[in-house]
Amino acid sequence: MISTDLSHYHPYAEATSLDRRTAAAVVAGRVDDVGDLDACGATGLRGMMSAAGRHGLSTELLDLQTSGDTAGDRTRVVGYGAFALR
Repeated sequence: MISTDLSHYHPYAEATSLDRRTAAAVVAGRVDDVGDLDACGATGLRGMMSAAGRHGLSTELLDLQTSGDTAGDRTRVVGYGAFALR
C-alpha cells in the first residue's frame, strides 16, 4: 500500500478534479501522466507504478479525499490518495 498527498492549496473543486485525474492515471498505470506537481510524493508514486507494472500488479484506489472533506475549510485544500497493489 502507498499513501501520498496529491494536489496542494487549490480551491476544493479544482483540487478534486486534479486529484481524480491523477488517481485515474495511477490506477491505469500511466506513469508519464503523473507530473511533479500532481503529488507531494510524485517520485515515489511513479516508482511504485513502474514496479507494479514490471511485476504484473494492478493498482486499486482505496480512498481519495481532501483536507476539505476532513477539516471543513475548502478554500485551499490538500488532496490525499491511498492505493493498494494487488
